[in-house]
Amino acid sequence: MAEATIEFEAKEYTNLLQSLKQEEYQVLVQGIKKIKQTLVDAPEEKKSLIEDLTKKRNYSRAEKIELEMNTLFYYFQRRRELLENSLTAPQVAKLLGTSRQTPHDRLKNKTLLAVRDNGVLLFPTWQFDPEGADGVIDGLPAVLKSLSIKSEFAKLNWFMCKNAVLDGLTPVAALKQGFKMRVIAEAKGIGGAIW
Repeated sequence: MAEATIEFEAKEYTNLLQSLKQEEYQVLVQGIKKIKQTLVDAPEEKKSLIEDLTKKRNYSRAEKIELEMNTLFYYFQRRRELLENSLTAPQVAKLLGTSRQTPHDRLKNKTLLAVRDNGVLLFPTWQFDPEGADGVIDGLPAVLKSLSIKSEFAKLNWFMCKNAVLDGLTPVAALKQGFKMRVIAEAKGIGGAIW
């Protein structure tokens, strides 16, 4: 059973590796090499998997193109997933009982998050809370102002990714559980390090 699990994981990791851009692959390899150095006492099968993942590989032009296409496909798929439950600016104005301009102003002032998609601003619904100040989850504006990530999509992705510093919670889940200061501290530490 353990061999089947390792084989499955190896295939899964191989698929993930093939979906990476060359630059992403290089960053991953460097990270894995650092981990490898700390795993002196790791079981042999884990050492073998790490060695397989850290081997340098020269990709053909066709493989590079395929990897780039797979990466683009992944990013667009992720984008669709993250924007699936979103509201337009007029819908947000109606939800909050404000003018149609208010969602735009709040986006500019970093008190709401939105991503432009096909020319339309989409506001993810997870940020709204009828019990929260100004109709959003507690701490959201402070976190948005602390994030120095330029891309609105990257911000959205950051909010929805599990974070080890936040005990495996997404920043959104951590905010909803009242860990406002921890999420703000993590947001300040992120800078432009992702996406």
